[in-house]
Amino acid sequence: MSCSAFHCQPMRYIECMKKISDLDNMACFQVYQLHHAFGRYYQAAFADTGLTYAKYVMLKALAAQKGMSLSDLSACLGVEPNTLSPLAKKMAGFGVIERVRDPEDERRIVLRPTTYGLEILKAADQVVMQNFADLGISADDASQAIAIMSRLRTAVEKASPARVIVPDAPLAAQDVPCD
Repeated sequence: MSCSAFHCQPMRYIECMKKISDLDNMACFQVYQLHHAFGRYYQAAFADTGLTYAKYVMLKALAAQKGMSLSDLSACLGVEPNTLSPLAKKMAGFGVIERVRDPEDERRIVLRPTTYGLEILKAADQVVMQNFADLGISADDASQAIAIMSRLRTAVEKASPARVIVPDAPLAAQDVPCD
């Protein structure tokens, strides 16, 4: 029996997973593969512009909020500030964003897209929308997929997963030094 995690009822997911061994039927593997496929897709779309998917989503988030602190941006994108900090510095160096002191709190740095950054974002958005339209995915299917992924992400973030207990290695494997 083959079943996809998206088609299983939530309470039956574990039972479903026990019945299959094929990676293609694992929701997490499909998300993993999709993540990498989108990475290659955006890399090709952005080609030699210097824009990456990470920079693109940072720019979109900053433009949507008219700027925000690094910690707020980190929370918005769901990544650690130390991941974003080098990207923000590079983007500021290229004139895509600016780092300015918050007039209400001089200790706080606010990241804002520059006019140049907004022009890049507009051009990138047009290409992204056209490329996505060319994939042949209907607006309804895209909306459903986004809703499912959002619910799944929320559930995963709230979950307390069971931990794998690894059996002791065979004696011969224990004697081999790890290099």
